[in-house]
Amino acid sequence: MKEVQLNRLYLRNPFNSITILLIVALLFEGLTWAVAYRSKLVQVEELGGGLTYASLLLRGLFLPEVCTLYILIKLINTYHTTFRIHSLPLSWPAIMRYQLRLLPVLLLAFFVFNPFTQTIRFITESYPFYTLDRYLEKYLLGTFNVRVYVLYLTPVLLIGYLAVNGSLLYDYFNQRPSYPEPDVARPESGELIATSGGLPSSETTPAPEYLDVVKSRNGQGEMIFPVEECLYFTIEDRNYYVQHPKGKYMMSKTLNELEAELDPTKFFRVNRGLILNRRVVQSYAHWEKGKYIVRLNSPFDGEIILPRARLQEFREWLGGKYQPVPHASASPTVSLPDSPVFTDSF
Repeated sequence: MKEVQLNRLYLRNPFNSITILLIVALLFEGLTWAVAYRSKLVQVEELGGGLTYASLLLRGLFLPEVCTLYILIKLINTYHTTFRIHSLPLSWPAIMRYQLRLLPVLLLAFFVFNPFTQTIRFITESYPFYTLDRYLEKYLLGTFNVRVYVLYLTPVLLIGYLAVNGSLLYDYFNQRPSYPEPDVARPESGELIATSGGLPSSETTPAPEYLDVVKSRNGQGEMIFPVEECLYFTIEDRNYYVQHPKGKYMMSKTLNELEAELDPTKFFRVNRGLILNRRVVQSYAHWEKGKYIVRLNSPFDGEIILPRARLQEFREWLGGKYQPVPHASASPTVSLPDSPVFTDSF
C-alpha cells in the first residue's frame, strides 16, 4: 500500500470531534487545577459550590466551543475539497508536508469562528439580561485582540491536528489489506532454481499488486471505498455499478478491467454481468437444466444463477484451490465480454 485515500470519514462524524473537544477541555481544566489549586478552590466557593461551577463551565466553555469545533472541522474539510487533497503517499516527508499545508487553516480559523463562538457564549452566559452594548463591547469587538487569539491558538492547533491525524489513521486502517503480503522466498547462495530451460535464473516473478480502492459516484458526489468492503460489481443498462453496504454507486471501470485488477482469490466472475465478493456467498445448490443457484447472505439475501460451465471453477474458488493465471504472466488472460445481460434475482 503506497498511499492512503483521504476519505475523512472520521472527521465527518460529529461524535468523534466532540469526543476530542471533551478530552482537550478536561485536559486544560485538569492542568489549571494542578497549577492553581487554591485559586480554583476559592473560585468555586465564590460561585456557590461545585454545581454552579460545573454549570458555568458548560454554558461558558463547552457549548460555545462546540461551535468552534464545528467551524474548524468544516474549514479543514473545505480546504481538502478546494485544493483537491484526496490522497497521501505513505512516506514521512509526504506526511510532514501534509501537516504543514494544514497549518495556515488552523492559524486563520480564529477569525472565522470567533464571532459565532462569542455569540453563543453571550447567549448562554448573559441570559436573560441581553444588551447590545454588552454584546459588542465584551463578546464581539472586545475579543478580537492578541490576548484572545493567543489564548485560542494552542487548543485550536491541538484539536485540529488530533482530528486530522485521527482521520488519517482511521482511513489508513480501513484501507489496509486484511491479508498478509506474500513473502518471496530467496534462495541461499549457490542454490539453483529450476526453470523451463533447466538453467538457474536470477530473475524472480514479482508478486501481483491488486486493486485497493474503488472510485465511484452518485448524486451526492464521488466516493472511494476499500475493495474488501464492496459486495459485488454489476452492469445494468450499459452502466457499471459497485454494490456497497451503504448503497449502489456508479463507477467508470468496466467489469473486464476489474476482473484483471481484483484479487482472484477474493472475487469471482460469476457471469458476464457480475463479479462477486467471496464473503457474501452463503451457499449454492442445484436448480434445473444444469444450472445452480448461489444464495447470498445479509444484507441482501438474494439469489443468482450460476451456469454449469462455471461450477467447477466456482467450487475451487470457494475451497481456496482456485489457481488463476497470474497478472504478471506473459500469457494473455481471457476475459468474458462485458454485456448488459445480467441474470439474478436481487
